[in-house]
Amino acid sequence: MNREIKFRVFIDYKIFYQDKYDEYGDNLTSIDICKKTITITGFHNYENVYRFEDEKVKLMQYTGLKDKNGKEIYENDLISCNKYKNIVVFFENGCFKVKYSKNDTTNVTCTLDTFLEKYKCKISGNIYENKNLLEENKWVNTK
Repeated sequence: MNREIKFRVFIDYKIFYQDKYDEYGDNLTSIDICKKTITITGFHNYENVYRFEDEKVKLMQYTGLKDKNGKEIYENDLISCNKYKNIVVFFENGCFKVKYSKNDTTNVTCTLDTFLEKYKCKISGNIYENKNLLEENKWVNTK
């Protein structure tokens, strides 16, 4: 499977996308994997550099898949369909997965692409901005 490799980052209660530019706001200008830094450049031409290890920096990778509305799905997004609500997308053992409760006693883990083939899902939020939705699901992504 060929997929586009890109990231977004959650810092200080805001998500920055590496391919979206806000003319009058703060923008994600670089992700340096070697130096483990994220650079945000503001409208007034200043730079804030954050380190990956900083607790307030959450780096999320694009899964290469989109929801039923064509919106890109990233790691740590919450997806919902008619049958299941607010399921966390996570990366484990080389692939993106979801874990959901089939019934009161059975949890199922499967690859994200397999789940999306079976269920038409949409993004309902992410674990950083929508913690209330995660609590509704009663499942915490423990990886």
